[in-house]
Amino acid sequence: MLSVLAEKLGQIVRTVALTEIAPRFRRLRPNEVIAKPSTGDPDDLVTVADRAAEAELTRRLPELVPGSSVVGEEATAADPSVLDRIDCSSPVWVVDPLDGTRNFAAGQGPFGTMVVLVDRGTLLASCIYVAEGDRLFLAERGRGAFLNGKRIPPRLPRNDVLSGTLHLHYMPKEQATPLGERAAGHTAIPRVTCAAHEYTQVALGLKDYTHYYRLLPWDHAPGALLVREAGGVVRHPDGRDYDVADRAESTLAAPDEPTWQRARQDLFGPPA
Repeated sequence: MLSVLAEKLGQIVRTVALTEIAPRFRRLRPNEVIAKPSTGDPDDLVTVADRAAEAELTRRLPELVPGSSVVGEEATAADPSVLDRIDCSSPVWVVDPLDGTRNFAAGQGPFGTMVVLVDRGTLLASCIYVAEGDRLFLAERGRGAFLNGKRIPPRLPRNDVLSGTLHLHYMPKEQATPLGERAAGHTAIPRVTCAAHEYTQVALGLKDYTHYYRLLPWDHAPGALLVREAGGVVRHPDGRDYDVADRAESTLAAPDEPTWQRARQDLFGPPA
């Protein structure tokens, strides 16, 4: 059973998404979609919905944990030093106000809002809200993962052909090319630019794996806790667990341990 804090987290995230994001879907004016180029992503975008949602979450989340601070995607884009708060000794809320901004700006899904509470590197509680279907995912360390109040059961391993998604866009070509070749025997599920969608799909056991390389904390930490608490695994190919401080290396999420081992073997070969 989830704690009161996790329940309140879900209420805040859902309310903010329905107030600041949903009313703007397919109603954005041209000047409300702004280019946000960076070295890592020259085509990145931000919308007024991203900024409004992050501002409201930044105001409300610290009320749940006195002394906590917020690391938001948009605040970090404006001031990269904000990211340093993740390493501090007090609790931090890591916020992706609108994951899947490109989809949202194009008037299509998927997109979602993601938040995770981190204390000295430990993921404590996370929320992913997907407006499509009004789906609220909550996870809490040691308490399980839930969808709209119902516990997500662990998935039993399957023995059929693996199905999964490779996100190779940010990966060096000399690593991406052989990885794509090794996945040829799997059933490829098309890539979508929305980690909220990918991680919830893995947590629900609807795909066998998803692979990432660029590890911005707001994109991956909320989903990593959700998958783990649903009985899944989020690790690097060498067996190390994903950590919120990780930045650029292959990371594989799967809904159960045997499936993760199969995917790792197929994609990266046996452990050294």
